Amino acid sequence: MGDISHFLNLLQVETHAVSVTIPEQPLDTQIRTAVLFGLLPVILAFSFIVFVIYRSKRETAFKQRETQLKLSVVQGELKALKAQINPHFIFNCLNSIHHYIQTQDSYLAGTYLIKFSQLVRYVLESSSRKMVDLQEEMENCKIYLELERMRVNGAFDFHFTLEDSLLGREIQIPPMFIQPFLENAVWHGLAEGGQLSISFAIHDPDHLCCLITDDGKEKTEKSSFDLAHKVKKTSMGIQLMKERFDFYNELNKTKAEFSIHKNPANDRGSEVRLLIPFED
Repeated sequence: MGDISHFLNLLQVETHAVSVTIPEQPLDTQIRTAVLFGLLPVILAFSFIVFVIYRSKRETAFKQRETQLKLSVVQGELKALKAQINPHFIFNCLNSIHHYIQTQDSYLAGTYLIKFSQLVRYVLESSSRKMVDLQEEMENCKIYLELERMRVNGAFDFHFTLEDSLLGREIQIPPMFIQPFLENAVWHGLAEGGQLSISFAIHDPDHLCCLITDDGKEKTEKSSFDLAHKVKKTSMGIQLMKERFDFYNELNKTKAEFSIHKNPANDRGSEVRLLIPFED
């Protein structure tokens, strides 16, 4: 009996030990499993966020490179157009100087050369500037017209008009936006005489309206064209200006534009309407 009791006691102890030690293993596994499944969504969410951020930064960098490339192309094309426009009217001035030298008129040749040098200096200085003073641009347009008027022996007259609201204000406009249209009016409309009027007024808070009107006596299809009707024959200077306006708008996200029509008061003349961005 004693042996049996001793055996039963041992069995109870072992059973108790088993009952204590056996549950410890599943509990530890459950904890690790719970922690693992609890962290898994966090890890997946973090990985997804990292991927989204990386992809967004990559797309942004790609768009920035693409934008910078387009900007460089537009800037290069704009500079190339400026290089074409400037020599175009300078060549015309040189022809006039050559004419005075050939006719041995030293006084007019000297006067023309002085005005021409002033104009060339302005062109060179303004070519690297984004904006110039309106009064400065007008003064150099006057010099240009004086040179052309001398070339045709005073055959035409011109005058500038400023709206009262512009007086006393330091208006800044893009350089060389007006002169090519004056050149077009002179060379294709006023060579045999006429009147040229240039007026400036506020169009809206961001744009000036410049009207260039002539009553030219020598009108051809070249000068009395209307871009809205897509007439093909245009002067070189005007075509370059159309391209320059397009590039300028793309580069500056603005709306500079022009249109050319017959003079409403004179079918033989032209009227140019310019919308020019300005800063005050």
